[in-house]
Amino acid sequence: MRHAFSLLIKQSKLPLLSSALLGLCALPSQAVVFQAEDYSSYYDTSAGNSGGKYRSDNVDIENTNDTTGGIYNVGWIEPNEWLAYSNLVIPTTGSYTIKMRVVSPAGATAAVDLNGGSIPLGDMVIPAAGNWTNWTTVTKTVNLNAGTYSLGVFSKSTGWNFNWIEVVANSAPPSNLPTAYPGYTGVYSGYTLKLDERFNSLNTAIWAKGDGAVGGESICRFQPQGVQVVNGNLELVIRNQYVAGSYSYDHKAEKGAYNYSCGELRTVPSKRIKYGRIETRMKAPARNVATGYISSLFTYKHEGSPREWEEIDVELEGGRPDKFQANLIYGVNVVDWNGTRQWGAWEHKIDIAPADQWRVYAIEWTPSAIKWYVDGVLLKTLDQNWIDCNPSCVAPQVSYTPIPDNLTELMMNFWIPNDGIQNVFGGNKYGNVYPMVTQYDWIRIYQLNTHPLTNW
Repeated sequence: MRHAFSLLIKQSKLPLLSSALLGLCALPSQAVVFQAEDYSSYYDTSAGNSGGKYRSDNVDIENTNDTTGGIYNVGWIEPNEWLAYSNLVIPTTGSYTIKMRVVSPAGATAAVDLNGGSIPLGDMVIPAAGNWTNWTTVTKTVNLNAGTYSLGVFSKSTGWNFNWIEVVANSAPPSNLPTAYPGYTGVYSGYTLKLDERFNSLNTAIWAKGDGAVGGESICRFQPQGVQVVNGNLELVIRNQYVAGSYSYDHKAEKGAYNYSCGELRTVPSKRIKYGRIETRMKAPARNVATGYISSLFTYKHEGSPREWEEIDVELEGGRPDKFQANLIYGVNVVDWNGTRQWGAWEHKIDIAPADQWRVYAIEWTPSAIKWYVDGVLLKTLDQNWIDCNPSCVAPQVSYTPIPDNLTELMMNFWIPNDGIQNVFGGNKYGNVYPMVTQYDWIRIYQLNTHPLTNW
């Protein structure tokens, strides 16, 4: 079942085009049409062909009464029946529209997918027609990667007929995509875009400003003025300004005074994420005016019982303006970074030159691995098999480390290190000119389709 376009019918009246279109019509429209009866595999809950037409297996096929074309349709459809169509050729990655020609007197629902259900594409809702003759075309827009697939139609309801299914390339104007790198499509197999944040304003239904600080490592306090939206960019700002001691709602504790303010932005609690792909177009401050800072995009959870610290990072440092750091941090019942070392040191500084120009950073987070990309190039993979101490741990790790598997906030912050760590992390602050700004042009959050984000 779910064999990429899985669906079967049981009471039909379908038509369309011609039964021989199993391949791609690689014309400007880039359309592919499959007649319902030209499936390559199927699952049907009853024996025999109730319509008695075209084929002699268990799929129910009849002459169609759809006046738009075709000779046959699949009918007598019941829940959990499916049809699959091989050789769906997608020539280029991009946006496509799926069209299904269907009829149902009382209404019904089908689901479409690719490769036996491994890539779900979503439900097709069939409206109530009141009879078996008022055919309609239902549509859904999806993003597909270039490749060859099996297309499946899966029936979630009884009482509907199926004539044909078509996949058509959409000609979306380039302006629909954010500015990125040459060849950027914003489409990834197995992922669905849930947030396309262009920072035309600060959406408080998604984002909240931080009011804490980065432990004892930072010499600045996150303040509201450290987060601003300017000309379509999110800006996090560090200022040389005194911040009096006050209560931190993020830390749920009193904080002392600081001599610098800085900025942090995070998703609100109702918009936590788990697995998926996270992308941002980001630019660190120019190296001639910023020598000591940390600028970031990361997932973060440090709570629960036991108290788990789970963090996946992209970090830019003033002391390494031609690198970025890809991190996994994990620990149980630890209060500082040093305490996480028994679960391994999974930090890696990677050459990308330069980080103080616009670059697109991405994290792909699945149950079995984490991948880091810069401008679409895969630069690091951390696989669960490499960090689970099997057959043995790699020093300094002494404990099994899982890939993070809890709902987490997505965060960005910009801060300056204290004198004790600046020469090993963040960079020496001697050349900093304040106010100092790091910029984010856009952020995109994609769900991993096998683990949908129900709160988005």
